[in-house]
Order: sequence, then C-alpha cells, then structure tokens
Amino acid sequence: MVVVFSTAGLTADDRVAATCAAMQEQSVPSTVRLEDTAHIESRMDVWTYGDTSIFRAEMTGFRLIRTQKQISSGPGEMLAIAVHERCVGKQEQFGVQRLARPDELMLMDLNSTYDYALNGVGASRCLHVPVDAIGLPHEVVRAAADRLPASPLYRMLVNHISELTVHAEELTTSSAARTLGESSIELTRTLLASAYDLDYARGAMAELLLPRVRAYVKQHLADPDLSPSSIAAAHGISPRHLFKLCAAAEFSLEQWIIAERLTRARDELARPDMRSTPVAAIARRWGFVNDSHFSRRFRMMYGASPRAWRQMNSPPTAVRPEQVPPRD
Repeated sequence: MVVVFSTAGLTADDRVAATCAAMQEQSVPSTVRLEDTAHIESRMDVWTYGDTSIFRAEMTGFRLIRTQKQISSGPGEMLAIAVHERCVGKQEQFGVQRLARPDELMLMDLNSTYDYALNGVGASRCLHVPVDAIGLPHEVVRAAADRLPASPLYRMLVNHISELTVHAEELTTSSAARTLGESSIELTRTLLASAYDLDYARGAMAELLLPRVRAYVKQHLADPDLSPSSIAAAHGISPRHLFKLCAAAEFSLEQWIIAERLTRARDELARPDMRSTPVAAIARRWGFVNDSHFSRRFRMMYGASPRAWRQMNSPPTAVRPEQVPPRD
C-alpha cells in the first residue's frame, strides 16, 4: 500500500493547508473547501497499474470546485470513475446534478467544470484512466456520464474497481499489474460506449467480453451447474445479452461448452493413470449427468464410443518373461 498522505501526526493548524495541497497534487487544479477546518481527518492511498491507477481517499467532509480558468491552466490527462464507500457524494457536471450512492459509479471529466461535495466522513475508490487511451469523442463521454447504469458492464466495472483496491498490495507487485491496467482502460471505454448506445458499442463489447466468457467457462467446465445464466451473472449481464454477443460472433455458447467438456473427458480416458476410473465417473467429472447423452455426443465428435476410445488409446499390455515361448 502506498500512503501518499495522512493527517496522522499533524497538528490541527497544519492539517488544513496540508490536506488541500495533497488533494491538489493527486488530482487537478481546483478549489478545495473543507467542511470543518477544526476537525480534519484524511488518508490518501495510490496504487499504480501500468498507465492507470487507483486512488482511495478517506476523509472528513469537503467540496471540490473546478473552473474553466483552472482547466485552461492545468488540463486533466485522466478520466476519473469513482465508487463511494458508506457515503453519498453530490456532483454537478454538464449541467446535471447527481447523487453518488455507495457502490454506484460516478464519472468525473476533469476537462469540464464540476462541483463535487462530500458531507460528513466518507471514502471513495477512484480509477484514473488516460483520456487519450479511452479514445472516445467528448460528446460520447458527456452523454454516457448521465446514464452509466444503462451499460451491461456497469456492475462489472464496480466490482473491478473494488478488486483492484482490496487486493492492491498483491496485484500491483505482480507481473499482471500492467495487463490489469490495460484491461481497466478497455473496460472503461466499453462501458462508456455501451452506456451511450448499445449499437455504437456492439463490436467493442464483443471484443471485451467474449475472451472473458471463454476463460470463465474453461475454469468452470467441471461445474455441473455451469449454464448461460450463471455465466451471464458472473459477468454482470443478462442471459439474453450474452446470447446476442455470441450470435453476433457466430459462436454457439452451449455447443462450445459441450465440445470443451468432451475434449477434457477424451483426454482423461486416454490417461494410463485413470484406466481404473469408470467412464461414467469421468463423464460426471466434466458435467455430463446423463450417461447415454455423453456416449452419444462423444461418438458424434470422435467416431467411437468412450470405451472404444479408451481401448484404442491404451498402451499395449506388457508380456511377462515367463509368457515368452522358448526359442528352438
């Protein structure tokens, strides 16, 4: 954990100036107004994931105001998407006032004027992604800001930001840190595009979600309860939307799952160390609860029954020396 600022150890007189300076350093030029200058508590942490970062702030009430003059003097290079913890933030941007409740996304365009306030004590987790990397027109970002929940990826990004924060110490020191940052950019871009318009984002959503769906299925092939509903729920989308994505990619989800399970079962049937394992047990291990259905699908795919396949791929039985006939 990288603690970039804490009021712990500071005197009451020093806390006002130090807190305001820290907030400026971690964001963009803005006007900081503290709710109660006599009682200030603040802690700020930052974790880096490649070109992105997670900024977590836990502090007493404050207000941030960013003017056009401040934008001109210090343009923002990042787009901020925050999730509040146990508190409610008040935001005004693009002429719209919003309440950001716990576990809800709030988008902040740092290159547009805004007014944000947090009353009492609260905390937020904020994902910063490079504006240039998002690559969307400003009008798309602006329109999407007011309808983020319309995106099928809304809950996925909420969970993503949470995971990057909760497991930051482990993840930021791993070789996957930069890849996670790239995934954060892709996920943010696709969320904004799909919140703006689903048709506008259809290609981007397929590119983002289908590899994740495939990876998830491969990890859960042995789960007999694996289904389109459980897969969709794991990715924060509806089964109907999942089928649409697959259809657009000319990809049959259910048939692919069956084929992957048959492949795993075939490989185990050919393993010498599993010769004593009943065929039915191997079938159940890979999610086939009906023996006749397993045998029928196996024969269709490999041209032989599971037992015949096992026999064909079994190593030849070694002949004991006493079984070898003597030479003349």
